[in-house]
Amino acid sequence: MLRLSCRLPLTVVVSVVVVAFALAGNSSASASPRWCRSDPVVVIDGYIVDIQIGVPIDQLLKVTGATEIVITTPPGVDVALATPGVGFGYGEHVTFRESPSKTVTGEGMEIRVKVLVPTSDDSVPVLLQVSPGIVGLLAPETAEGVANEWVAKRAVI
Repeated sequence: MLRLSCRLPLTVVVSVVVVAFALAGNSSASASPRWCRSDPVVVIDGYIVDIQIGVPIDQLLKVTGATEIVITTPPGVDVALATPGVGFGYGEHVTFRESPSKTVTGEGMEIRVKVLVPTSDDSVPVLLQVSPGIVGLLAPETAEGVANEWVAKRAVI
């Protein structure tokens, strides 16, 4: 099991929050939230997988700790964290696990990504998008949930 994390100085976090609010503007007419995203990139058996985790910009200051990310693959697959995300200012803990229930078929290799974003409010929406390969960015596998609960998505790479 590999566990990695990243930390940012408070000045960087504050700068990111200020820029995020400036870009968000003050329009309240939109029905859908504007998302602040953290996107670690992993390499699984030579394939690039972009994992985007989002919380609404107006809820960003409710995040209270490091984002937990668990990536489950078939046994014996090479995995690596290529680029960590900022984890909404608190970093991320990325864990790789193997499971015999994940398989490699003619369709591809099955993986599961699950994330947990800790916040001071259980109702904060969480968006998870898994994009296998560069083309996957055009049509990511998407799951939605709420903070302080695991949000999971299966993907085939």
